[in-house]
Amino acid sequence: MFSLRLAIPVVLFAAIVAACLTYFVTLPAPVEADRPAIPALPSRVLETAAPKKLSDDEEKAVAAFQRAADVILKRAENLAASVTPGPAIKGKIPLPRKRPIPR
Repeated sequence: MFSLRLAIPVVLFAAIVAACLTYFVTLPAPVEADRPAIPALPSRVLETAAPKKLSDDEEKAVAAFQRAADVILKRAENLAASVTPGPAIKGKIPLPRKRPIPR
């Protein structure tokens, strides 16, 4: 007769093996698309859409954003030009020496 100490691991192992076989042997269910992923817009809508007119405050905000972006990109050019190729430290890097264990 099996003892309870042996029966529990055997049952757990059998369940794990059955789960692995079920996972690896069964085929995944086929997926069918009921509708297209992106609905197509009528060509009339694309042709007749008028551009949105920005208010004066929005135009000022766009101009400020463009100026800030130009400044950032100008700094990036200067930064890329100042970087030297290759490692900054040439030669061997000294490693710290081992210290004796205090007793």
